[in-house]
Amino acid sequence: MKLTPQEAMALAIEEGKKGSGFVSPNPLVGCVILSRDYHFLAKGYHERVGDAHAEINALKAVHDPALLVGAHVFVTLEPCAHKGRTGSCARHLATLPIASVTYGIEDPNPLVSGQGARILREAGKQVQLLGEMQSELEELAEIFLLNMRQRRPFVSLKIASSLDGQVALADGTSQWITGSAARKQVQLLRGYHDAVLTGLGTIQKDNPRLNSRDLRFINKKQKLVILDPSGSLQFRDRPLLQVRSPEDILWITGVDVTDARDGVVARFVPMNDDKFDLSAVLALLMKAGIFSVMIEAGPFTASTFLSSHLVDRLYLFMAPSLIGAGQSWTSGLTIPRLDQALRLRDFRCVSCDEDILATGRLLWS
Repeated sequence: MKLTPQEAMALAIEEGKKGSGFVSPNPLVGCVILSRDYHFLAKGYHERVGDAHAEINALKAVHDPALLVGAHVFVTLEPCAHKGRTGSCARHLATLPIASVTYGIEDPNPLVSGQGARILREAGKQVQLLGEMQSELEELAEIFLLNMRQRRPFVSLKIASSLDGQVALADGTSQWITGSAARKQVQLLRGYHDAVLTGLGTIQKDNPRLNSRDLRFINKKQKLVILDPSGSLQFRDRPLLQVRSPEDILWITGVDVTDARDGVVARFVPMNDDKFDLSAVLALLMKAGIFSVMIEAGPFTASTFLSSHLVDRLYLFMAPSLIGAGQSWTSGLTIPRLDQALRLRDFRCVSCDEDILATGRLLWS
């Protein structure tokens, strides 16, 4: 099968998605190798942090090394130039009889940025940045790219609401607004992120587990971040401790709690006007090795992160229902003028049986 460069990169993007949830803090990367006359040879992706990168896995899938003579490599991110848990992909590719390497995005990591391409060019390979499909390529590596560019965790906000924007009835009843297909998709999203973040109110009202029940992530550590301004949360007999170890709970308090509760240690973060310093919260998460977090919380927490311009992607599950006067997920968000409305880029909607999942990146000026 003969492929165009665009088709090869599109296939590499789809391949890269297969590593979702397993490569943090590394990026999702896919690779496709075409023969000298652009026929498909092999594909590969970065499967798990610490294991071989996408380029190496694709090369392993080439059944005859002789086919690499004059071959063309397409990879979603610039091949790495430095040795970390694994060797440098750029240096390995430089030793092979391939003709060219086309990559989708320049790696913002200062240990790599431009260096991978330089190594390949110095080895006589044709190297080029694709210059197309930037939205798809950026979305594939969006967590890693934001980590590198802004030095904080990537923040997703998940909401389940009625068509009129309500996440619960006036009395707080919220189970279940959306159907089983949407809730199944949420399990997948939880597994894709390093942690789930919630507030004290959600823990007290729903007593949730907030772990991924998707079987793909059964052996993955299920980290949970809890914002507890008063430090009043009691953990004993709660389901959230039945599905994770105490050390995988980041209990963030606005008061200095000196005693551990059922093995969970409090982490103090200062508050301003009864609100957490969210930049300090995210800095704490980054230091703890959490590079992506999905918020599953009430309207106050959701609105506070939105008001602070600290939400990167929205996952809005909408049920085909009207609730009327209830609890709106944007009740704490104030927009003074219509031209200041929060906008989403690369917005799209997909079906979840009877529900709709709307998602996009928040645009912050």
